[in-house]
Amino acid sequence: MRHRTHRGWLYLMIATIVFFLAAGAWFFIVPIQQSKRLEHSLIDQFGWSPQYTPPVDGTFQADRLERFIRVREAVQANCRVFQNIMDNIIRLDELESDTDLSARQKTSEGFDSLKTMLSAAPSFLEFMDARNTALLNEKMGLGEYIYIYLAAYAEQLALESQGPYADMEEAYLSRRALQEYVQILGNQLAALQAANQYPDAASLVLIAELQSEVTALEDGSHLSPWPDGPPMGTARSLAPYDDRLSALYCEGIVRVEILQKR
Repeated sequence: MRHRTHRGWLYLMIATIVFFLAAGAWFFIVPIQQSKRLEHSLIDQFGWSPQYTPPVDGTFQADRLERFIRVREAVQANCRVFQNIMDNIIRLDELESDTDLSARQKTSEGFDSLKTMLSAAPSFLEFMDARNTALLNEKMGLGEYIYIYLAAYAEQLALESQGPYADMEEAYLSRRALQEYVQILGNQLAALQAANQYPDAASLVLIAELQSEVTALEDGSHLSPWPDGPPMGTARSLAPYDDRLSALYCEGIVRVEILQKR
């Protein structure tokens, strides 16, 4: 009888372990699958971001900027969550050298920071889902979103190396994102040249600016696009929205902001 009881407890323990492993897998796999379906819906409607061709003159219609602003508003809470995670990473690095804290306080703060950092993966999915849902609602593809984002926040991005997240890779564009943006600029350049068989002075200036920026991004002399601000026509169309756009900039997380998974 004892042997049979022992065996019953063993089976129950195995079943419990299997249950929790399956539940854990379900907890991670299902949100990932849902997130992928959402992104594929966006891609099916608007294509991959490097396929986007901007307006040939680089100017933005008011309606497109209003849509972009609504997307920015939709991700603000997620931005703050990510910044909090990064703040905890920085704090964890600083704890060891903080002489004002006791060992017990360091342990407590370190544990709290680690708990926050463990939420990075689900927070990332939530950010992607919030952004992609907002883009679908606003009928805007990721290529257009990236193009507006990198023009609107060009000067802020150029200052990230001086900000609180300067040592975090999330504060900088990935090489892949830069390559994709170069392709978007190439699409604009090709369309501009095709539309202007006999270009006027303004078109010639813009062609030269686009070619120069592509070269600077490709050779690494620019770590982010348009560090001195976008071309004049683009800047002029953004000017009425400068204050609203600046208020919606999320410092330190550009790598997450414009990521497109594959």
